[in-house]
Amino acid sequence: MPTQIQRIFSDTVIYTIGSVFNRLLPFLLLPIYTLYFQPAEYGIFSLVYSFWFFVAVFYLYGMETSFQKFFIEAGSVDEKRSVFSSTLILIFCTSILFSSIIYLMSDFIAAKLTSDVGNAYLIRLLAFILVIDALYRFPMVLINSLQRSKLYSAINASAVVLNVAANIVMIVYYKMGIEAIFYSYLISYTFVFIISMAFSTRYFSLNINFQRVKGLLKFAQLFLYYGIFLISIDLIDRFILEYFKGSAEVGIYSACYRIGIVMNLVITGFKVAWTPFFLNLKDEEGNKEIFSKVFTYFCYGGLVVFLTFSLLADELVKINIAGYTLLNYQYWPGLVVIPYILIAYLFSGLYVNLNIASFFQNKIRYLIISSGIGSISNIILNLILIPRYSITGAAIATMLSYMIMFFVLYYFSQRIFRINYELKLIFRAVIITSVLYAINIFIPDFLKLSYIYSLLLEILSVIVLYVVLLGRKSLELAGTYRNRLP
Repeated sequence: MPTQIQRIFSDTVIYTIGSVFNRLLPFLLLPIYTLYFQPAEYGIFSLVYSFWFFVAVFYLYGMETSFQKFFIEAGSVDEKRSVFSSTLILIFCTSILFSSIIYLMSDFIAAKLTSDVGNAYLIRLLAFILVIDALYRFPMVLINSLQRSKLYSAINASAVVLNVAANIVMIVYYKMGIEAIFYSYLISYTFVFIISMAFSTRYFSLNINFQRVKGLLKFAQLFLYYGIFLISIDLIDRFILEYFKGSAEVGIYSACYRIGIVMNLVITGFKVAWTPFFLNLKDEEGNKEIFSKVFTYFCYGGLVVFLTFSLLADELVKINIAGYTLLNYQYWPGLVVIPYILIAYLFSGLYVNLNIASFFQNKIRYLIISSGIGSISNIILNLILIPRYSITGAAIATMLSYMIMFFVLYYFSQRIFRINYELKLIFRAVIITSVLYAINIFIPDFLKLSYIYSLLLEILSVIVLYVVLLGRKSLELAGTYRNRLP
């Protein structure tokens, strides 16, 4: 069991380092975006970006998860080739159809989305990006399903470098507008698709098995609803915020929301490693104990990340290097949302831990029910909180929605696939974290500590929590990770 637990977390480290570049990039490029674009401009980008991630759910219609499940369960190379080829050809055909519709309706979409038909060129550019965005995912999922974490991360890390370079060249040197961000994505996504396909040619042929497609779609349709609910929780607040407060407020909120990407990167790296990990342990004896331990250590790691960035984010974003700060001063009022966003992402990761029961017991409807309740809660909470509390209300609504979603799925999961989670240990960790957080919020003001002493108290609190929760275990996992490097 220790070896299995070490493997999932060492894989998570590897995937986190090089994975999910589309989420990492907005964080890496925040200094440039917030320096060269006004909040209203960045707000337009955020609205189009949010639209992108929403419609991407329909381009994929649950096929990522369906493909991974059928590919892993396929018994031979020929079966795997049939699954991969059928999926990729189907996605290509439907993506061309969807993008054609978006391209033709670009004026209407831009007017409704950004209140300015002049932004239609961004929608037309997005129509092209959405095709390659849908396609590149499947050879990458194939690589992930083969548990080739180093290759997966190397490809993504290379794309990060390429995308950052393209952004800098187009924005800093050629003085392009926010369209430069989308051109950079188009370049990097195309790169990932070409490279990942080069490693997937063994599993590809120009044949589509319609019987196989039928099975893939039957399983995938459930994840379409699930995906719509999840993406709405992440994105709906931007549109409600724009309606009540304007695009500048959306820009400030979205920029500060990106600081929470640190937690989301860890969680996304875990998600990438998690699905093939638990699917391959389905029939292994003692798997419930492994899953329980993973849940505990995930909580510990998430709490350390939360305390670190909720306390130090203000200082980090204001560090000035060669005239650049992580966030331009115009965006600093939004830093208040960071603790709420970190907690929201932590519960999102805990929710992913509970997916085991739904997969093992073929109860995908519980994922749909829980995410649906979370989505409805999110819309209601945003409509109540945003008019009164603006961006803080949006952040609180997101946090509460993920908490509700988690507790609903926990209830259902424990009924169909009970796992004895170490709740006492987790509760103790939450109490320690809460006490340290409260000390740093109230003590500096009460004792009128200077900036330097407040900063030292924050750093000391993070070190204390790290040592108490993760000290010994992190050394073991670091040893495992070093042994797996070439």
